[in-house]
Amino acid sequence: MTFRADILIRGLDSHTIAIIEVKNRQDLSRNIAMILRRNMMAHGLFPQTLYFVLISQDIGFLWKGSEQENLHAPPAVEFSMKQIMDRYLPEMNPEERLRGAELELLVLQWLTDLTWGSQETIEEPEKSLAPSKFLEAIQGATVTAEAQLYDRVR
Repeated sequence: MTFRADILIRGLDSHTIAIIEVKNRQDLSRNIAMILRRNMMAHGLFPQTLYFVLISQDIGFLWKGSEQENLHAPPAVEFSMKQIMDRYLPEMNPEERLRGAELELLVLQWLTDLTWGSQETIEEPEKSLAPSKFLEAIQGATVTAEAQLYDRVR
C-alpha cells in the first residue's frame, strides 16, 4: 500500500522522520485534528514514523513516537501558526485564507528553513516545538513535497 504525504521529512540515511499533512480548515480544532489523524491511521494511510504533524494556517498539532500507535492519542504539542504566517507573508490580510497549495508551499519553506537551522527557538512556534525534540530530529534532513511512502519505509 502506498500513501502520498503532503510533506515528508527524511533523515540523511533516508529514513522517515516526519509526515506533515496540510489541511487548511478554518475550524481545525484539537478534536477535529484527532479525528482526521485517527481516520488516516485506521485506514492504514501512513506507516509508523517519529513524528506526525497536522497543520492549518491557524494551528498545528504534533504527535510523536509511540503515541502514534494509539488511535485516540491527543497531540503532544499544539502550536499557533500565526507567527509563521506573519513571518513569511507579512503583507497578508489576517482574514484571508490561503488555498491548499499555497499553504503547503509556505509550510514547505518553513520546514526547510528549520532543517537548515535558520530559525531560532526563541519565537513561536519553534519554542513550543523544541521540547518534543522535533527541531533536533530534522536538522540536516530533506524536506519533500507530495512524497510517496511505501510500507517498507521505517
